[in-house]
Amino acid sequence: MPSVSLASKHILVTRPEGQAESLVQSLSDLGAVVRHYPVLDIVPLAQEETALRQQTKQRMLDLDLYHHIIFISTNAVEYGVDWIEDYWPQLPVGIQWHAIGVATANKMVMHGLNASVPTVAMNSEALLQLMDLHSIAGKKVLIVRGVGGRDFLAEQLRAHGAEVDYAECYQRKIPNKPVGELGQLITDQTIDVICVNSGESLSNLSTLAGDTSLNAITVVVPSQRVETLARSKGFTKLLLSENASDAACIAALQQWARQLAD
Repeated sequence: MPSVSLASKHILVTRPEGQAESLVQSLSDLGAVVRHYPVLDIVPLAQEETALRQQTKQRMLDLDLYHHIIFISTNAVEYGVDWIEDYWPQLPVGIQWHAIGVATANKMVMHGLNASVPTVAMNSEALLQLMDLHSIAGKKVLIVRGVGGRDFLAEQLRAHGAEVDYAECYQRKIPNKPVGELGQLITDQTIDVICVNSGESLSNLSTLAGDTSLNAITVVVPSQRVETLARSKGFTKLLLSENASDAACIAALQQWARQLAD
């Protein structure tokens, strides 16, 4: 299918710093006017989080005890591998590595970790379909992620008899920016569409926008779960992309542009 121009469309990308460049460039190449305003910061574990850092350290020291290790995101790989390399100059053998999303798997490969990965949906549900849950009972599973987040994956694995631990290697925070600044940008730049990557990004978007109403703006969401959350927050103009990847986001925007042109 030929590419569809996004000329004259004003699009806001909300990914964290350092993770938006490729999407911004691709949308700009299609003619869109693109603005980037991060609504989520990814930061290392704070030094004062002594108990959490000690727990993560112990999980990494015990790496060879796990049968399965799951990286939730590219951030989990970036920060988790740093922790692993501190204690394992050579990786232990016999571990099955898993990724949520192709981008996460590709980043794992860069570090010598060959992962099984769902290739369509980039979520816990898709990974569970890929894993052999009939043989998971009694196996130890480590989920590498940021602090907090969904417990769905761990709950499902435990329901099938697995022993599940978390290695929480980084933190997600709302950027320290004035409330309302983002709303002013959206108004001044006459933003037509906002791209969000997660439920947390959506919540932060609402907070940082302040009193600015976003209900008339189309929002691209990466999953049905985030779509449901968006509707609960009053968003009505939603575009559901196949997942959170650049390609899926662009495909959703091009389909939206086609419908506008018809």
